[in-house]
Amino acid sequence: MSGLHDLSRPYTSVAKIAAGDRLHEISSGTRADARAWAADIAVGGFDQEFRLQGGRLRIGRTRLSDPDTRVADQVLAAVWEGRRHAVFTHLYHGRPADAVAFFDGLRLTEHEDGVVAVPRGRRVRRPEPAELVKEIPDVGLLEITALTATTRRRLPKWRGALVAGGELFRDEVDGQGPYFLLATRSLLVTVLPDEEQVRDVPRRLAGLSVEAVR
Repeated sequence: MSGLHDLSRPYTSVAKIAAGDRLHEISSGTRADARAWAADIAVGGFDQEFRLQGGRLRIGRTRLSDPDTRVADQVLAAVWEGRRHAVFTHLYHGRPADAVAFFDGLRLTEHEDGVVAVPRGRRVRRPEPAELVKEIPDVGLLEITALTATTRRRLPKWRGALVAGGELFRDEVDGQGPYFLLATRSLLVTVLPDEEQVRDVPRRLAGLSVEAVR
């Protein structure tokens, strides 16, 4: 990623994991990212800990409310910590044994720049490509994923505007406001802009280059 923007903020990654008949969303970042996530969902502390795959799996508890129904559910917060990085998720009405079983279904390997989580076993799979998430000031929150036959379906049916980084689309979700999609040769970038920045985002995205490096 390059351009005349403040690109100093860290990335996190997000993936959906299907384990049996349940779909979970996992996030990965630094251990500080995991602590910030736990604070955001009001986890008061971690009261159980398990040694797992060269790291430690920490368990906490909280309650999350559905914004539509206002019904609060008991949630188990599970954080796998390596030396510098972490993988974290929450399980509705889960038990510690459920968290251990879920993380046992992933092969976790920590590298200098993050953790690779690979499903293992016939009942665990990743139904779609993982996403990188990065916030860029004056642009918004970027969700970056591979452009595949599946993710291409997110693009509107009309043609987008040609910019230096690829093809740029604007769309809108009822009740949630506008968002942008930038399609490059190999990536799909979803941009969730700050409300006060919407008018300026197309111009700023025109100067942003996002490329996949193998």
